[in-house]
Amino acid sequence: MSCEETITPKLPEESKIAVTAQLTSGQAPVLHIVEINNINKQESPKTIENAEVSIQDVQTKEIFSCLPLSDGYWKNERFQAQPGKTYQLNVKTKNREVNAVCTVPSSFTTSAERSDDQNESTITLQLPVPNLSPLVLTMEARTYRMEGTNIVYLSNWEKVNMKCKDAATDNIRYQELPAPYSKLFLPAKTTIKQLVFSPEYQNGLRKFRVHVKSVEPVYYKYLYDYEYLKNNNSNGANSYIGLQSNINNGLGIFGGVYENVIAL
Repeated sequence: MSCEETITPKLPEESKIAVTAQLTSGQAPVLHIVEINNINKQESPKTIENAEVSIQDVQTKEIFSCLPLSDGYWKNERFQAQPGKTYQLNVKTKNREVNAVCTVPSSFTTSAERSDDQNESTITLQLPVPNLSPLVLTMEARTYRMEGTNIVYLSNWEKVNMKCKDAATDNIRYQELPAPYSKLFLPAKTTIKQLVFSPEYQNGLRKFRVHVKSVEPVYYKYLYDYEYLKNNNSNGANSYIGLQSNINNGLGIFGGVYENVIAL
């Protein structure tokens, strides 16, 4: 004889500070800081208004304080991260304190060529050699028309999805993200020297911008997993919990980026 009993474990109602912060070389930092009151329930994150937020240069010990904007965003317009340098983020509220460290990848050079055939564009990207850091690619497009020899733009820059069949990308390697892709993921130390891809088909004349981002390995995994969760209907507070974190005593990510933007 046997019996069956269903047990629902009672987890502690623990709150956490969640951080999404990116340091891109040569740009002002973008920091988003919120508080999740109960990580075991699907509750909306709450913005943090009263806090001490700063970024410290680990080598020089110089501290850059950040000021609140709105909707949980913080910024310091005077600070710009430098390639190859390591920084520490410190967030202190009345009840909690979290911190994290990231390193901005070293600078690199790359180039790309565009070929057009019956409104279909193909991009051939020359990859940095050696490719020591993982790469994340995104793309933007802007429509225009010609008036004589003058270009008249018809729209602002907008993100476009991409098509790619290269098995060197983690998109094709793992087959977990649906095509077309909003991001292309290329792991570190890849042996290929160029990557071929195409923007999703659109009518009309278009200019393109390709964003080639060299990122830290932990940030690379965070971005890839975020895309996976986003495409599997996961969002809100739970997205912080399902992602790898480098925030001590908290949730989220503090990632370093070196970016090249190629206009085509």
